[in-house]
Amino acid sequence: MDVQQIKNFLVLCETLNFRKAAEQINIVQPALSRQIQLLENEMGAMLFNRSKRTVTLTAAGIFFQKEAHRILQDLNKTIVRTSQVHHGEAGEVKITHSSSAMNTVVPTFLVKVKHKWPDVKTIAQETSNFQQIEMLLTRKTDMGVAPNIILPPEAGSKILYMENFVLILPGGHPLSKKRLTDLSVLKNETFILPQLSTGVGYVEVLLQICQGFGFKPNVAHESAHSIGVLRLVEAGLGISIEPMSSVRGANMNIKLIELKSLPQKVVMTLFWLREREAELSRFIKIF
Repeated sequence: MDVQQIKNFLVLCETLNFRKAAEQINIVQPALSRQIQLLENEMGAMLFNRSKRTVTLTAAGIFFQKEAHRILQDLNKTIVRTSQVHHGEAGEVKITHSSSAMNTVVPTFLVKVKHKWPDVKTIAQETSNFQQIEMLLTRKTDMGVAPNIILPPEAGSKILYMENFVLILPGGHPLSKKRLTDLSVLKNETFILPQLSTGVGYVEVLLQICQGFGFKPNVAHESAHSIGVLRLVEAGLGISIEPMSSVRGANMNIKLIELKSLPQKVVMTLFWLREREAELSRFIKIF
């Protein structure tokens, strides 16, 4: 069975006349008769009642006529959809991201995709730097957005923006009313940071900041999600250092001190598999 056989069957359904149907299709009548017979043999069902004067659809023929219309409609939709996917106009795009990226570039990207390609399904998932790399290499995501991430050689990337880190203190912390220039005063504080194993690259930068002031942070609680970090700090369970964008819009009892003088900056990076760069180029460009 092929598509042309199905189309020819539908023409015969409309005319109920082998001669007229053959003329419309532009083939000889015996050839059409053979096609219909082959179709019936393949299905194991009679599609037409034939007599010398009339041709009528059987119950099986009526059912297949309805389904054949649906099959051809679905096929046409699939052909159009395939072309759209090829041109970046349909399909789906999966993106992983950090908490701070959702406060900055990710929503804008999703809106642009929806506006430019309404039929493209977008899937965004917040996760750690480590998981983002793992998902990229196993093709469970198409692109990722993460701060200060250390990427494997298989990944291509571009820097989206840079920003300052911010020190986060509970609202009533003794240091909350002081102007901090020397972070060594934090050496006896309890810190809330992501796990070193999951925050690939990002946590190393945080440790580098502390080491630059002569101490190693005492980490009592670990959280990979900014909102979790902020809630723990608000509860008085420790202090933290986060990207400035992570605290955007936070209405909590916390004190924020932007660390403008630090040489270390948050480097938000978009990344993808190099071998898929041509395929994803339309999405990469609009970030």
